[in-house]
Formats: sequence, structure tokens, C-alpha cells
Amino acid sequence: MIRAAIFDMDGLLFDTERLCCEAWRTVASASGLTMDDGLFFSCVGRNNRDTREIVTAAMGSGFPYEQFVLQSREWMKERMTVNGPPEKAGIRPLFDFLQDRGVLLGLATSTSEASARWMIERAGLTGRFSAMAFGSEVERGKPEPDIFLLALGRLGRFEPADCAVFEDSPAGIRAAHAAGMKPVLVPDLVIPEPAVRGLAWKVTDRLDRAADDGFWL
Repeated sequence: MIRAAIFDMDGLLFDTERLCCEAWRTVASASGLTMDDGLFFSCVGRNNRDTREIVTAAMGSGFPYEQFVLQSREWMKERMTVNGPPEKAGIRPLFDFLQDRGVLLGLATSTSEASARWMIERAGLTGRFSAMAFGSEVERGKPEPDIFLLALGRLGRFEPADCAVFEDSPAGIRAAHAAGMKPVLVPDLVIPEPAVRGLAWKVTDRLDRAADDGFWL
């Protein structure tokens, strides 16, 4: 059995990638711009620094990126303030299963610290995590392994091979594999290519499928 498990957040714990895609589309349209959903998909799993580079390369150097992101976050927060973050199926059964077996849980998300902490707290999940790491804390974002290694270091003295990483994005799976951890792919909006699926230790369509001792054999 593993000793630690690290979770991505957007698209894995919460169904926020669809919400964010809608926010990008809505905010861009309000500004008279057309933003292809493919641009959003290319940014899934990336930190803000890398996302800025991708978006400005596509939209032009004059694109008001910071304003656009701020408006998109406000649009999303308004909806989550009313309804809460949209939880993906199986979060809590899996957390219970792992914690009952003494597995420490960590969070590693490319989302900004303020936004991520707000969502985790709003969902009542703060106490579940023994450590958290955020994209702004590392120089290199996913698909580099830095954020997962940071989270693992905060969890304790574990070997990477003793840690499972739950991810939905290709960039996240590549990062977990590069860190020497056990990547568990839970696909969401972006369907990984066969090469990325080949890097995964396990593939499942729902988190609670992993709440079973047989899954870990």
C-alpha cells in the first residue's frame, strides 16, 4: 500500500475546468473577442505563468491577460459562492478509505493559493490535507515534477515511489511520472494521448473506484 497520496484540484476534485472554460468564453465574448475552447484546453494543468505565455502567444501581446483572468475568477467565484465548488464523484469515500489506512493526503494545484484555499475551505476539505503546494511556489510548472516534489517534501520523509498522484491532465500525469511517483489518471475534459496514458500507473473513471484494496494491487 502507498504511504502518501497527492491530489490535483481543478478537474479532479472539483468540476471547475468546465466552469472555467465557460468563464473564459463568457468574459471574452463580453469584450467582443472570440476565444476558441481549444486554447483553454491547451492550458489545463498549467500554472498562471505558463498559461499567460500560451494565451498571449495566441491572442497577441496586447491582450489584457491579467484583467481577463481576474474577471474570469470573479465570474466563477460568484457561482461557487452560491452553490459551492462542484465536487467530482467519489472524493469523500476515497479520502475516508485512504485515511483509514494511514495514508497522508496532499494537495498540489497549479491554481493560485488564494483561490485554491478558498475552494478547499468552502468545500469543507481543509482538514483532509496534511500539506498543500501551489503553482506560484515553484519555478517550473507541470509537466515538470517540481510541485509534486514540493508537496511530498511537506508531507514527510517518503520516497516518491511510495506516493500516488491523482491527476486528470496530461501535464499533471507527465509531472507525476517525472517525479518518480505513481500517476493515477482520472480523465476529465482533455482526453490524454496514448503516450500519456502509458505513463499512468492506473487509469480510472471515478475517484471512488480507488477506494478498494484491490485497486492498489
